[in-house]
Amino acid sequence: MKRKTRSFIDCAVESLTLAMELFNRPAETARQEGILLLLNHSFEMLLKAVVLEKTGRIHNPREKFNYGFEKCLSIAHLQLGLLDKDEALILKNLNGFRDAAAHDLVQISEGLLYGHAQSALNIFVTLLKKVFARDLSRELPRRVLPICTVAPTDISMVVGEDMNIIAGLLGGRHRREDEAEARLRPYRVIENNIRNMQGAGQEAPTTPRLVRGIKSGDWKAVLPMVAGLVQPTSSGIPISLHLTKRDGFPVRVDPTAPTAIAFRYVRPEDKYPYLTGELAKKLGITTNKLVSFAKLLQLKGNDDYHTALKVSATGVVNRYSEKSRQVISEAVARHGTEALWQMTKEARKLEPRDYFAPKAGDQPAPAPAAPSPRQEPQPGGQTG
Repeated sequence: MKRKTRSFIDCAVESLTLAMELFNRPAETARQEGILLLLNHSFEMLLKAVVLEKTGRIHNPREKFNYGFEKCLSIAHLQLGLLDKDEALILKNLNGFRDAAAHDLVQISEGLLYGHAQSALNIFVTLLKKVFARDLSRELPRRVLPICTVAPTDISMVVGEDMNIIAGLLGGRHRREDEAEARLRPYRVIENNIRNMQGAGQEAPTTPRLVRGIKSGDWKAVLPMVAGLVQPTSSGIPISLHLTKRDGFPVRVDPTAPTAIAFRYVRPEDKYPYLTGELAKKLGITTNKLVSFAKLLQLKGNDDYHTALKVSATGVVNRYSEKSRQVISEAVARHGTEALWQMTKEARKLEPRDYFAPKAGDQPAPAPAAPSPRQEPQPGGQTG
């Protein structure tokens, strides 16, 4: 290992340690800004160490300074293949948050800050072990628990709560737009980074436009990529707890654990794979019946089942999730298309959670009462 590489690693570990200390500090004074600045610095030093060791240089002779954060991240991700797209997104977000904290006002909810800090620590552990065969647990005191807080269980809830807070700041007599913009700034960073990585070719809306979108009550229209963030099934800090006679219960980072990312971006086409006509064909029903059954089962407007993507100033495309297919398929299997069609004419409502296919041994949910042949259809029922 090159001497300068070792110096970069030592500097990276020191900054990471200070960032963890700030994260766990009770006082809020400059806590968020300090975490973001130090985390970003720790990764710039680690990425420089990686690039220097793998390529032999971190400086272009025609340039004044060494490679910056973005250049080193691009090499590690695209050229060396040491980071996947989700890990690269987390680090790009951190770098954007750092810029906002250094040059403007930024406020990050604890859930969003935790998600990035936890993920950054896990990426650091994995990268240090993968490239340099160094175990971070040997760099830290055994008493240290790297990051301790209540982990968010669902990133969509974190974002939704943030957007409600921002909307509250923008409403009423005492408008606090500066604070609202500071809370929106991290989400503009995330939106812009996902668009760039997806090759969308269009930058995120300006902060004033985001403010207008929040005021209109449709934040997903101006932050569609943020709306695609999901919680992975595997998350958490890769730590291990060992009982020893000498040391009691030392907590260590587990270098053998897989990298845990707090959230991932899923394209709408992946989360909602079916267009209206595609789902109708798959279920063997007409498009009109599908639209009517979706209304009957209250699928539209529910993020688990349906989304409407803007494709122009006035046009939208409706897409449905796999859950929608399962719910409609089960409803058709229980009642038949004609009975469901009659229910739509009567403007009835069914609960989608009652129509997941039961597992072996489960008792199916009771079917709603069959429509009365004497009952007159209610006005306003959808038929197409």
